[in-house]
Amino acid sequence: MNISNNQQSIRDCKYLAYAEVEVLHLKDLGRFSAARNHACASRRFALYLSELGKKDISFKKITPHLMADFESWLKTQGVCRNTSSCYLRSLSAVWNKAVLDGLAVGNPFTGTYRGVARTCKRAMPPDRICRLRNLDIEAVLTDNGQIPVGKKLRQHIDRLQFSRDLFLFSFCVRGITFIDMAFLQKSDLRGGVIRYVRRKTGQRIEVFVEPFVSDILNRHTTDTSYLLPILTEQRDPQKMYRQYQNALRLYNKSLKELGGMLGGLHLSSYVSRHSWATMARQHDLSVSVISQALGHDSIRTTEIYLMSLEGNVIDRANHALLESVFKERKRHPYSSPRQIK
Repeated sequence: MNISNNQQSIRDCKYLAYAEVEVLHLKDLGRFSAARNHACASRRFALYLSELGKKDISFKKITPHLMADFESWLKTQGVCRNTSSCYLRSLSAVWNKAVLDGLAVGNPFTGTYRGVARTCKRAMPPDRICRLRNLDIEAVLTDNGQIPVGKKLRQHIDRLQFSRDLFLFSFCVRGITFIDMAFLQKSDLRGGVIRYVRRKTGQRIEVFVEPFVSDILNRHTTDTSYLLPILTEQRDPQKMYRQYQNALRLYNKSLKELGGMLGGLHLSSYVSRHSWATMARQHDLSVSVISQALGHDSIRTTEIYLMSLEGNVIDRANHALLESVFKERKRHPYSSPRQIK
């Protein structure tokens, strides 16, 4: 869908109107995640423009100063740096398409941050994963007095148990992401090996099915082509994407509840992936092997991914060093020498 065919000039064409057409175009191509990102970014930009008294803005009036001001405005709205960067990358992608269509010139995003800031990667230690596996969900609900009654009780317990199994499946299948897990097909499992292509990077992954994974699959059979009963829609791509989004929200909600049962532990769909990567590094797997196992498109991505792990290793080493120096004060290993009696 090429707006230049509509013979609109740079002088006349408006950014938000163009972005709306691009969102529809991405949906036509089945790129629903990109369409969603572009739509979210456009809504934020529209809100910013409304505070300037504008409903839309022509391409020629979008300047580096304007985009820098928009970035500052996002910060005043409490938008975190990575979310701001995501908005700006989406807006920039629309701009670049407009350049190709002959509707815009230059690059007003040069002074904005569009990278990915390092965030704290949360990982579960092995003992916590074992606790999750052995957790008696029904007993915990009973003890906390949180049990719903009748049919709702069984549905609630089944949902939590299924979410736990999905989390453990993800961990055992080398940190497979939720979207890749949701779209696994029965045909992807052949000869005791799961073979799939990562939707994000296009990397081909092969994982041997361990007995514990087989147990999970045997507990959750489906009457569709999907390997796991996460999705049911098989024909309409847009309905499939909406179903995936709803399933992901429900999954994270269940994981949050399970984390509370484990003493306030933070659980989300990515913790299983971070946990596998962390333990793989602790078991002396090389970064290149971990990169291949996770389906990253570059070792640099994996190095960034593991930075928080390396920090934890250094912290533990520093703690052990200080304890050896100040071993007389077991409760206060960081006390100064003058305080040691």
